[in-house]
Amino acid sequence: MSEPRRSRVSLRRVFTVASVGWLLYLLEPLSSPGLSFPRFLLAFWITVFFGAGALVGVLGRTDERWRVVVWLVHPLAACALTLLFLFSQSPANPLFRARFLVSRPALDAAATAALDRGAPAAPAWIGLFRVRRIDADPPREVRYVAGGCGVVDECGLVFMAAARPAARGKTRLKPLGGPWYHLYSMF
Repeated sequence: MSEPRRSRVSLRRVFTVASVGWLLYLLEPLSSPGLSFPRFLLAFWITVFFGAGALVGVLGRTDERWRVVVWLVHPLAACALTLLFLFSQSPANPLFRARFLVSRPALDAAATAALDRGAPAAPAWIGLFRVRRIDADPPREVRYVAGGCGVVDECGLVFMAAARPAARGKTRLKPLGGPWYHLYSMF
């Protein structure tokens, strides 16, 4: 194998590993309760970079079968990622739902402890969610603010022991099941 070909294969492998690593990294922001606008822009343009690089790399191959596969798979993958980016702050997001269901036992235990103590706990990981701020309002509500969404808004989870209250001005709550709600707090 000639030296330029070996270096091209090595570069292709590095790009492939970096692309797969990037897609694995995207699981966290795309499954979080919200995505801040600056983080969205950064993630979106890096994803476009990797997608364009993959498209150029595959189209540069001489094997005709790969070109057909890319023209079939690449647009579908791009549409799927675009939909995940656009609906990442929705409780209907399947990645968020899966993360929430896996984290639910830890969230239930933390909510019970916060309501018993009456004082907010320190920020920490609860299940698979990194919680920046915890606000407890015994005996009925615990808010877990996970981070920003949009430009200045906050998103997170709310545990309500009592029935869901009436609409609150700039706060949207969407049911997740049982006493849990997705929080979107606008400023």
